[in-house]
Amino acid sequence: MSRAKTKTRAGSREDERQIAALVQSRRPRWQSRERLVGTFMALPSLIPLVLFALLPVAYVVFLSFTRYNGVTSPQWIGLDNYQLMFKDQSWWQAVLITLVFAVGQIVIGLPLSLLLAMVLNSGIKGMGLFRGLFFLPYVISIAIIGIVFYFLLRPDNGVINGILQALNLLSTDVDWLGSQGTALASLVLVGVWSNFGINMVFFLVALQTVSKDLLESAQLDGANAIQRFRHVSLPLLAPITRVVVVLSIVFSLRSFDLVKTLTDGGPAGQTDVMYTYLFDYFFGTDRGSQYGYASALAVVASIIAAIVSLVYMAVSRDRAAREQTATAKKGKR
Repeated sequence: MSRAKTKTRAGSREDERQIAALVQSRRPRWQSRERLVGTFMALPSLIPLVLFALLPVAYVVFLSFTRYNGVTSPQWIGLDNYQLMFKDQSWWQAVLITLVFAVGQIVIGLPLSLLLAMVLNSGIKGMGLFRGLFFLPYVISIAIIGIVFYFLLRPDNGVINGILQALNLLSTDVDWLGSQGTALASLVLVGVWSNFGINMVFFLVALQTVSKDLLESAQLDGANAIQRFRHVSLPLLAPITRVVVVLSIVFSLRSFDLVKTLTDGGPAGQTDVMYTYLFDYFFGTDRGSQYGYASALAVVASIIAAIVSLVYMAVSRDRAAREQTATAKKGKR
């Protein structure tokens, strides 16, 4: 009886091995067929990407190596546009102003967004109303914001001058957009005003995911509010902070609408950023119809934005890795 059972078990094991071998032999064929079908199903969705993103980019890269005025055929000139760009002092000034504009928005905007998110997360009354009010500037068109602030900041009958004079903070009208310092500061502050709402929402969502048990445990251990924020909330906000900083860098380096409508690069091109500067070579009345050179500037502007973003992501990733390593070492001790 026992021998019969042993033979039956051995036979069933042999059957299982054969079934497993059969499945294993058929799996690669099944998987390859599945991948092939998936690839064919995904191809139609790639057509718009190729037509409306990759081909225009490739065409701009091609134009950057040509002399082209939009009327005659493009004439291949190799690297001449890029050589001219490296000697163009006004272009590099626009790059510098773009970086200053981006840093100013991040340095002022991110702490402001985090502070407001903490205030709203503290459970104050009317949190929904304040959240909507703070988020409202983000849904308004940047071009509209630029036009509105142009009238608010103008020297004659400007609302800002009127308020400051009523508070006895100014004795005469100030042309806020008439010099590089005040015009650039105005651009940064208006840019912060238009974007802090979305960053505040990101931080608010992240703060609401911080475990209350951790905060209560830290409070029981004697940590005050600042220490709880420094050692509990802030480390947990690191991932969303990296996302917000990268988005701020990308959007700031791509700024165009606000600068075009508020200062139009003035006075005398001293607040030109990269995209307003190259826009003039595409469509400006003085420099316009130099599509080859403008394309070269556009290619370099995109490369600069990509390099700045990648450098920040690499630095922040290394810093996060070092902090995790240090935390692990402390835990072992």
